[in-house]
Amino acid sequence: MTAFPDLEPNSVSYDLGGLNVSAEETQNGAPVLFRHSLRQSNFRITLTYTNLTQTEVALIRQHYTDSAGSHRTFTVAPALWNGADVMPADGLYRYGSKPEEVQSGVFTDVTVELVALIGNFLLYALTGELAALGAEEAFTSYAMTGTAPFILEADDADPAVAATLILQAGGAES
Repeated sequence: MTAFPDLEPNSVSYDLGGLNVSAEETQNGAPVLFRHSLRQSNFRITLTYTNLTQTEVALIRQHYTDSAGSHRTFTVAPALWNGADVMPADGLYRYGSKPEEVQSGVFTDVTVELVALIGNFLLYALTGELAALGAEEAFTSYAMTGTAPFILEADDADPAVAATLILQAGGAES
């Protein structure tokens, strides 16, 4: 995981998302609202940079490439928020879209949209069959999306003890 380039933006705008609510139409025309969780989601931050040099733009381009677009997570330096207490300083972020560039002579204006990841992060420890005890690799993954339950089968692992891990969806506090 790499940190976002330590460049001070000219402006920062926040979209603080909302609760996971859906609406269904009824016969009388008034919608019925369904709340799916107790947490807000879809926090988005837009960073606007003006008059960057090619070297500074290259830092953002390389970071976007190193982050595999919007696939990998990264941290953002607390100085980027300029003292604002809107986003968690130690949070994880992803690109919401590719950085947009507008070149004006030798300078470039860049707009970057980030998505703040709020919630529970799953941590997996993988142990290879032929690996020595203690040779584990931990990673964070957001690959499982869909409808629960997710079932991970481990019947071919050594020692030959069949195991099944069932991950239930949810995570909302009641």
